[in-house]
Amino acid sequence: MQPSGVDQVRQRIASSSAEAVIAASIQAARDVADLGAFISVAEHVDPGAGPLAGVPLAVKDNLDTSDLPTTGGTPALRASRPGRDQHAVARLRAAGAAVIGKTNLHELALGITSNNAAFGPVRNPHDTTRSAGGSSGGSAVAVATGVVPLALGTDTGGSLRVPAAHCGVVGWRPTTGRWGTGRTVPISRTRDTAGVLATSVADVVLVDEIVTGETAPAPSGRPLRLGVPRAGFYDDLHPEVAACTEQALERLAAGGVELVEVQVVDAHALDAECGFPIVFFEVARDLPAYLATLPGPESALTLADVLAQVASPDVRGALEAAASGAVTDELYRQAMATRDRLRAAYTAALRPAGAARLDALVYPTVPLPAPPIGDDETTELDGRQVPVFLTTIRNTGPGSTAGMPALSLPAGTTGAGLPIGLSLEGLPGEDVTLLASAHQVETALGR
Repeated sequence: MQPSGVDQVRQRIASSSAEAVIAASIQAARDVADLGAFISVAEHVDPGAGPLAGVPLAVKDNLDTSDLPTTGGTPALRASRPGRDQHAVARLRAAGAAVIGKTNLHELALGITSNNAAFGPVRNPHDTTRSAGGSSGGSAVAVATGVVPLALGTDTGGSLRVPAAHCGVVGWRPTTGRWGTGRTVPISRTRDTAGVLATSVADVVLVDEIVTGETAPAPSGRPLRLGVPRAGFYDDLHPEVAACTEQALERLAAGGVELVEVQVVDAHALDAECGFPIVFFEVARDLPAYLATLPGPESALTLADVLAQVASPDVRGALEAAASGAVTDELYRQAMATRDRLRAAYTAALRPAGAARLDALVYPTVPLPAPPIGDDETTELDGRQVPVFLTTIRNTGPGSTAGMPALSLPAGTTGAGLPIGLSLEGLPGEDVTLLASAHQVETALGR
């Protein structure tokens, strides 16, 4: 089995030095400038001590860092220096990781293409005319190109798993709140979470353990039971995504995984009812609250000030909707009640009455391969134009709204070499169990 990305870095450190490996990573970050992966790159970083001693780490530029700006990918915060580390950043630094740069993203993380009009688009390393996915596009590219073995990102509606799928890496979204809150340019306290992109489940497990202190259990020895939610999650897929997913399911079944047809009742309808109202209500409050904590002149910024400088048209539209006040307190309470129904639907699917529990749901991460850069409103799917945002997050969105942990694994590629992802999703709080299942799935897929 090929060593994990972190193990490969450790081997390079053993044969040279941590200082040399970090310096090479910093140079590599500059060398991929044509892909738009980084907004800022460190000049020099000393290696730390611990289980990640000298391992280079990239951080999405909406997570606060003590030594580099946190721009959120938006002009109003271009010079913001919070002078503090987000929780996961702090834990990984304490474990010895070296933060070598901040990665580009969809502006304010409010999109899924990473076509950032302020800092430039993030390009897919498998086809530079294609999107890297978003909003954590730069972090995915940093890992996919080997600049770093690990990169932190955030996920509100699929922002870790979408770029993981499009770039052919592993993307981990923990249960909302598990990786800390605050010190992040926010969208939604209900839906936001930091997470990690890596080349293997083993590295995700390592990082999750460092951030949370919770150790993944040993394999149970029993066959995995995965739920296959055909209705909604397998509908209207790109033909190559459909074929690749079915081949992956066949490999899982051949590897002893038990596949059970299930339904997450009304998952997409419930998400459509509550997902955006929750985001619009919360970003209008959470973003100004974050700004007020900043130590520099940015602390005086209002939502209107940020909105006035937004460069990306789709982000401007979303923030205008949030700032309009159309989602009232009462509508927000109704949306949160609908979210409770959505969570109950997932629980019913994974813990069916009178039947054995399922370990996770399994479905294609994104219904289509990476779209061309510039397809910001619509893109082609099976010969017709479809909304790029809603189509891309169709499968990742409902669980994000419900606050569930999920992970995307590489499952194969299209004939043109564009990666395709396969997702596993579990119930809130069952992160380590889900990661153990992901390791078994990764093995069964032959990765």
